[in-house]
Amino acid sequence: MMLTALTAFFVVAGNYIIPLLAFVVACGLIYVLKARVDERLSDERVDGIAGKAARLTFSISAVVMALTGMVLIAVREEYPAYLLTGYVLSYIVCGMMLIYVVFFMYYHRRGDQM
Repeated sequence: MMLTALTAFFVVAGNYIIPLLAFVVACGLIYVLKARVDERLSDERVDGIAGKAARLTFSISAVVMALTGMVLIAVREEYPAYLLTGYVLSYIVCGMMLIYVVFFMYYHRRGDQM
């Protein structure tokens, strides 16, 4: 919450360096604090629910971005300013799917079970 307020304040003020530094410091602080905790913070059920939610969010986001990209590319004659946005969305979806496949193959070969 504090990081969000700090980022919004400085971005509106036109300063992008301080929010970037604040983000890096916050990530480092979270890493250090989590490393100091010895016990498990969640159980298998919570991990499974989080995994299902993440997978569904990823799938819906990928489909929406792909469809939006295709529509923006399809209407390039009427709205040429949106062509680049359509290409960017399409490439982002391709990149997301490539990363998904790489991690899926990695974890499949490792034999990780949830």
